[in-house]
Amino acid sequence: MKNKLLLLLLFTLPLLSFAQNEDLQLWGSLKFSKKVNSKLRFELRDQIRWADSLSQYKKNFIDIGFRYNLRKAHSLGLNIRIVNEFEEDKYTRMNFDFSSVYSFKNNPISLKQRLRIQQSWDSMGELNKTHLRAKWAIALKSKLINPYISHELYWKIAATNEFNQRRSTIGISWSMMNKLKMKLFLRTQKEFNNKNPDQLHIIGFGVHYKI
Repeated sequence: MKNKLLLLLLFTLPLLSFAQNEDLQLWGSLKFSKKVNSKLRFELRDQIRWADSLSQYKKNFIDIGFRYNLRKAHSLGLNIRIVNEFEEDKYTRMNFDFSSVYSFKNNPISLKQRLRIQQSWDSMGELNKTHLRAKWAIALKSKLINPYISHELYWKIAATNEFNQRRSTIGISWSMMNKLKMKLFLRTQKEFNNKNPDQLHIIGFGVHYKI
């Protein structure tokens, strides 16, 4: 079953058609987490992204944060992300996240929400962009694999003050061993309220190791 879903994701790739303002990217991440006590867990994640049809190293970021279990079925997360973007008009970027994960009792479905404030600075150190991002996700737990979908909207807080980008994801995750998990996903990202919008098609993978 796991192999069939992996093949389904891979066979979807040839269906992606690329226009002039579209690009294929690859995102890879490595995450470590350690239990501090019975309710609190420390999390550290690093991700690297390649752009221009996977030919150019574009950016990397580090996530540092904590996740707190309010109870067995509900946890809250708080973290900060520092991003280095290798573009002429950007110097660095920071994100501040607040997230929630809720699992229903006697039900394989879990709900995830995230609110993110994103700020970026140009090469002169001047603040040039601020976004408020809202994300929701639904995951289905099983013994073998956990399929999930998510959707995210970007609200640009500046002169325009409008929604200007959305991101949709479909993926699967599974346990390779007791403390090691893997995920694979396909994602599309598209601008709107723009006469000539950019669109990204993303292949992503991630590894999570619990120390």
